[in-house]
Amino acid sequence: MTNKEIAEILNITPAAVSMALHNKGGVSSAKKKQILQLKYKSDDVKVKTEKKGTLLFAIHKRNGNVISETHFFITIMATIQEFAEEKGYYVDIIHYDQKMDFNEFISRIDMDTISGILILATEMTSADVTLYKKFNKPLVIIDNWFPGEQYNCVLMDNEDGMRQAVRYAYEMGHRRIGFVRSKTPLNNFTERFNGYLRGMREVGLPVYKKNIFYTKCTSDGAYEDMTEIIKNTKELPTCLLVSNDIMAMGIMNALKYAHYNVPKDVSIISFDNMPVAKYFNPAITSVNIHDEKIGIIAVRRMLEILEDDEKDYFVHNLVGVTLEIRESVYDLSLQNNMK
Repeated sequence: MTNKEIAEILNITPAAVSMALHNKGGVSSAKKKQILQLKYKSDDVKVKTEKKGTLLFAIHKRNGNVISETHFFITIMATIQEFAEEKGYYVDIIHYDQKMDFNEFISRIDMDTISGILILATEMTSADVTLYKKFNKPLVIIDNWFPGEQYNCVLMDNEDGMRQAVRYAYEMGHRRIGFVRSKTPLNNFTERFNGYLRGMREVGLPVYKKNIFYTKCTSDGAYEDMTEIIKNTKELPTCLLVSNDIMAMGIMNALKYAHYNVPKDVSIISFDNMPVAKYFNPAITSVNIHDEKIGIIAVRRMLEILEDDEKDYFVHNLVGVTLEIRESVYDLSLQNNMK
């Protein structure tokens, strides 16, 4: 029985089913018992023998500052498992972090039974990916890419998302548009900053170093760092683009604590469109990621390699993003037109 079928029977989300099956929090013990009973009922034994193979989904944490139990990562995991099972493949999910000895960790897995490896590579470097190459299995990299390396990659269009954000801020009358970068270096964050730079060029606005800030990529860390930034900055930009929603929430709380009105004094646009973003006060304008599509495209590429023998080329799939407009951006255009 698939996760989707279980979710429909129990009137819950496929993500909740996946969390229960992988012993994650957020699901009651009673509901978890129901999920396990449905998933592993005796007549599933026959289905097991009909599967085509097993895919390994490796969630590789380098620092753990970004990969966490957020909607994006839970949805990616659930979608990959669900779609792969529909196509006839089991999915074994492993969680690795840098504290573990990789060889000892991976030795627990019977790699002879694995058909291909999908890697959630948000926090990874190209050197990290090399660890998986030695198994000589097809690889599909998710949420990252490595220039100059030949890998199949599926990720969101980070740069275009921030270009859209700059253009929207400009259309709303903002001319002093700043950016909050993460102190944790990741390709995603670098691409988002590059999108900001490109967007500023496209609308004809200068980029000033004084309008570029850095905070930790946790909500608490962003709050603490933004509090110090406020103390040491004479004049903040009228609009701040922030690397992700988690940082944005901490930054907005710091601004409000320092008696700034959000969005009238400082507007905010961020990235990820987490479900909680629309419930924040004010609701956050954020770049929306089509996370389910990322998971599906990753599995489809793997199946092309395994079933259609399309392995003599590599693909770099950028999944488009859209800006979800809410209340965190103040409209200065009317005020500017009155001057």
